[in-house]
Amino acid sequence: MPDDLISLSLYNIFTYRKNDKKFIKHIRDWNKNIVLHITPFYPITVIFKGNNISFERKYHEDADLKVKIDIQTMLDIAYGRLDPFNVLNEGKMEIEGLGEDSSMIVKFYNVFVDSMTMVAADPNLKYYKLNKKTR
Repeated sequence: MPDDLISLSLYNIFTYRKNDKKFIKHIRDWNKNIVLHITPFYPITVIFKGNNISFERKYHEDADLKVKIDIQTMLDIAYGRLDPFNVLNEGKMEIEGLGEDSSMIVKFYNVFVDSMTMVAADPNLKYYKLNKKTR
């Protein structure tokens, strides 16, 4: 289990899709390190290796992809108030490491953006269950 707020949030978002065949197809053997810096918070490196996803609370200079986005912009994308491609074109989200490989942006979209949108659209919060004994 992750040990910080941002990693735990991402873990819960990805766990929400653990039985989604499309999601599994995209992460299987992706073997990439993605730095996600949600400002004003700290950067997290999300490590995809085989079918596993792990998190490190640090900025990897040699990451395959580096994404920087403000928390409000991220939430606006998740709730469908902003289009992620317009956000990118307007400079509200910075992405380094795309190069000529357009498949990287497609995978990023399918893994991160689709996941955030699905969780935001599900107000029942099925991905988190409160333990009544700890209340």
